[in-house]
Amino acid sequence: MDNTRVNTLLDSMLPYIDVEGLQELPLCLLGRFPDRMTDSIIEKIGKSEELFKIAPKVVQRRVWLSNPNKFQNDIIPIVKAYMNDPEIIRMSMEMSAEQPTVVINQRRSHASIKKLLDFIGGDMQLYNNVMNSLRSLFVLTNDAIYCTLRYDVLMACHEANIRAITATDPSHELVWNLDACNRTLSMDERRVENIRKFFDKVARDDPVHGDIAMILNDPFTSNMIASRLLQIMIEATQTERFGQAENTTIWTATMLNLGAHARRIVQQQKFRIPKVEANVTDKFMSTLNSYILNDAIRILKQDSEEPYQIDEVDFTEENLVALDDSEVARKLICHYILNRLAHMDIQALSKVLPNFVASLKRNANYDYQSEVMDSLHVTYRSFFHSFVGILLRQHQITRFLTTRKWQTVIMNDFFLPCAAIDSAAYEQVVTFLLNAFRLVASSGRAGSIGDSFSNLGRWLETLYTNRPESTISEEKNLALRGIFAQIVSDAGVFSGGRYKIRQEDIPTVLPYVQPVWAESQMDTSF
Repeated sequence: MDNTRVNTLLDSMLPYIDVEGLQELPLCLLGRFPDRMTDSIIEKIGKSEELFKIAPKVVQRRVWLSNPNKFQNDIIPIVKAYMNDPEIIRMSMEMSAEQPTVVINQRRSHASIKKLLDFIGGDMQLYNNVMNSLRSLFVLTNDAIYCTLRYDVLMACHEANIRAITATDPSHELVWNLDACNRTLSMDERRVENIRKFFDKVARDDPVHGDIAMILNDPFTSNMIASRLLQIMIEATQTERFGQAENTTIWTATMLNLGAHARRIVQQQKFRIPKVEANVTDKFMSTLNSYILNDAIRILKQDSEEPYQIDEVDFTEENLVALDDSEVARKLICHYILNRLAHMDIQALSKVLPNFVASLKRNANYDYQSEVMDSLHVTYRSFFHSFVGILLRQHQITRFLTTRKWQTVIMNDFFLPCAAIDSAAYEQVVTFLLNAFRLVASSGRAGSIGDSFSNLGRWLETLYTNRPESTISEEKNLALRGIFAQIVSDAGVFSGGRYKIRQEDIPTVLPYVQPVWAESQMDTSF
């Protein structure tokens, strides 16, 4: 129809836009000819939730573009559903995912991603508005899951072949290459070369560095890069090619560092790529290389009868300052520890874990309910989650529960001191004990871990007595009290009736858990 006929038809239908049963007629016509929508029509539909809900999506998009308040009111619940999803939060805390493709597909198929794609359609202005909202919320909270959502929306557009978006967003090429790396948890030479070429095309102070930084700050991506950086250092140590690996090491560390500065870059609108601190590249990484070298020598010589000597690594005040100030240093030490735990290298853990405890002590009493997240504690919380996940694997948990050295290094010298400092560590350790002994009970191997059961009461008492009470919310305390009660009452069940926690071992835990027993009528014949 020509303009005259469309306008005539529209004029005749618009009076019925408020009449139930006939509303769909003018809305359908507007959906076919959205360019005919006047400001007054857009305003009318935007003010009526009833009309808006039944309007075609193309009409809704015109309303969102014209009405910022309506846009915000409708976009925030979708974003929050993603941000507050326990599975999304759990996945964001995994520093070493065992099935990366499964994780990525699960994230990408989230209902919020589908709703956002439907919300945006192929409209670049709406896409930019969504991205602007994510940037603002990220700056406000420092929650890196907003970076994950920014990453996932763009990759979902790629997978849906929405070329109006992917051909326009300048960071698409980077995300596409990183997604391939994330799916294999590796960065092969071809992908690295593609990423290098991408950066070569970006001008020095280009604002796109803000989006790039957010993408690199996605927890899954930053942990993949950190893992790759550690592997480069291990390979350089094993092959004694430190000089040849230096450029690759610095480039990879710079990528990780750029993501770590995402909030500052977006907030201050200063788009130059920050250099990695000299204290990190010159001193901290040198110290970590010494640990890696000692590990390699010890593993090489362990079956030899020849005597050998390994120099002790001096973890200096400057190294602790690097952990205070640099996400690169923090990610590296976390991934190094997780690597050694995965390889069941208790000797290496005995050397490095006290330094982690020292770092946490310097940053004690953090409140995880803070509106603005602190990067150090978010990283360390993810580390504890990942450490416990690896420790609960079959070989690691068996070694922990049956070997006094493992219990000393991990529980006495690491878990208990950290749990006394940090509420997230406290929660992880208490939950770990419940899960560890449940695993033993289900496997039928309880008879071989008598030492662990004899220590369980002492561990619980130490945890509760030294807990960081001021930073534990009332809601969290109630949940943890239930876990304490479960462990104490079920210890005999876990051990097949062989062991029970003695009352004299838990003088303060006992009155703490008794209200739970009374309320739930739990079996307390421990």
